[in-house]
Amino acid sequence: MVKTDTRSGKVIGVNGNMVAVEFEERVIQNEVAYIHCDEDRLKAEVIRVNGHKADLQVFEDTAGIRVGNNVDFSDDLLSVKLAPGLLGQVFDGLQNPLPQLAEAHGFFLKRGAYLEPLDQQKKWEFTPTAKVGDRVVAGDQLGTVPENIFSHRIMAPFDLLGEYEIVEIASKGSYAI
Repeated sequence: MVKTDTRSGKVIGVNGNMVAVEFEERVIQNEVAYIHCDEDRLKAEVIRVNGHKADLQVFEDTAGIRVGNNVDFSDDLLSVKLAPGLLGQVFDGLQNPLPQLAEAHGFFLKRGAYLEPLDQQKKWEFTPTAKVGDRVVAGDQLGTVPENIFSHRIMAPFDLLGEYEIVEIASKGSYAI
């Protein structure tokens, strides 16, 4: 997902798939950045930050990137989506679903093309295993969602600190991710 309130910088050097960038505002290591190159926005990851300069690793062909090109910083860390719908799919290293990418752009992947990895409209059957009033900690199971022969466990976020009380939980039913 690309946010609209991005921070920006400028390319100051290119060496293979490594691009040096200068910026004014805060940038963090492992943040996703997009380099503007002609009509394309090329996805990159911030590898190193030193003062107001950063080194980015670009995940695609860097041909055409020049000193002065604009760079947008997303404030999102490089990550993948984990949810029902992953099983049986084929993805590239940026979690683009390859069959849908080929359908949209042909078998020679278009530079700067990115697709949502999971079908946002498909409904999945959720069964709660926790109830209102239960006390949970990080990693506790809240419910399940079946996908083929596999049962996904929906858990309390792993970054929660301490114990929490469930004040609301979805009822059994079909939901999109």
